[in-house]
Amino acid sequence: MHRALLTIFGTVRFIGPQKAPKRWDKPDHTPPRLFSRDFILLFFMAMCSNSYIAVYYCFEQWMQGLGIAPQWRGVLLSSLFAMVLVFRPLTSVFMLRRSKLGAMVLSLLVTSLVMLAYPYVRPSGAVETILALRVVQGIALAVYSCCTVAVLVDCIPPGQSARGFALFSLTMLLPYSIIPALSESLIPLLGGEARLFAATALLGIPSFVMIALLARRLRTPEVPPQGGGLSRAALWRAIRHSRLAFVNLACLAFSMTTVIAIFFMKGLCGVTGAHPAWFFSTYTTTIILVRLFGSHHLDTLPRYRVTTLCAAVLALCMLGLAWGPLWSFIPLACVYGLSLGLLYPLLAAAVYDRSTPETRSVNSNIMMATFDASGMLAPILGGLVMQAGCGYQGVFTAGAVSVACCGLCMVIDRARVLNADKAR
Repeated sequence: MHRALLTIFGTVRFIGPQKAPKRWDKPDHTPPRLFSRDFILLFFMAMCSNSYIAVYYCFEQWMQGLGIAPQWRGVLLSSLFAMVLVFRPLTSVFMLRRSKLGAMVLSLLVTSLVMLAYPYVRPSGAVETILALRVVQGIALAVYSCCTVAVLVDCIPPGQSARGFALFSLTMLLPYSIIPALSESLIPLLGGEARLFAATALLGIPSFVMIALLARRLRTPEVPPQGGGLSRAALWRAIRHSRLAFVNLACLAFSMTTVIAIFFMKGLCGVTGAHPAWFFSTYTTTIILVRLFGSHHLDTLPRYRVTTLCAAVLALCMLGLAWGPLWSFIPLACVYGLSLGLLYPLLAAAVYDRSTPETRSVNSNIMMATFDASGMLAPILGGLVMQAGCGYQGVFTAGAVSVACCGLCMVIDRARVLNADKAR
């Protein structure tokens, strides 16, 4: 197993003297700021480009209108994330010694062109056409997100990991708080979901501007192009030392639940009578408020206790959204957002803090790979549940089971850490 992993990630070498950590108690040093120029530019660039994903909240219903069977809808939804899962680790290593500027420009251009192609999809041959578009966009997204994560982990100062990930996650939340609500009004005006996808390509323009302003940072490779230092065996030992297997499984189970909520909420609302835009606006606004006003305290929370509690609450929310009365829809969406707003940054911070400086970028990309895997697995699971006749409520019940498994994984990880500490 470890040989397969090393084949994927290759040999990473580092050169140059190790810098001693700065002492902030000395008068000639000041603590690094999280809100650096590059962090802010990266934030707005990612927020614009992430709108390409947020607009897919209605993708499953669009495919239903084309007459595509439920199991194929799940496969087509997952195909984009399957490509990201395959190509992100390969890109992560390939880009270590290279400038990321050209890769980000090309990947964003390809994604924009794919969005413009959706209005030309016809019911005849729709499955093949959509599959080709999703595969191409998935590869482009893998390159783009890999470069973004590499720059992000370099921008976050030590001791501010949970806050940094919490605030940067707003780059996905802000589009989801705006795009679905706005799109529900735009779809009739534009003439359908496909034209909405094409209109979203315009958001690539500000992303290109941000890339241009980040050009100097993007040209600098993570690892100098020549020299040695860390072999494959040493890299594998460093990754094993982190012991993040159950944390990554928790990330996978948690993210599968969020993907189910995103892609199948509009279908569920067709059954329950709720409005999908209310869900997206309510839960994303709650998360934004939690992370804006509570981000300073995230690094002080008892992580295992809070993550386990949030996983249990999320499971109850998924069941309530599926089977509860209509009046509980907005309160449950609010509680869902509160739990989600705490759970993700604490999981991401666990990966960040338990990695060495040399493996932080690689482990962060492994964590992102679990999110990619959830994007692949969750729609397939949802499609199979639909095909079995359990409906959208059955899909959300499966999501509740998944996030309960997230909490269980963190309980197991906590027990492993305690046992390891006792053995020392």
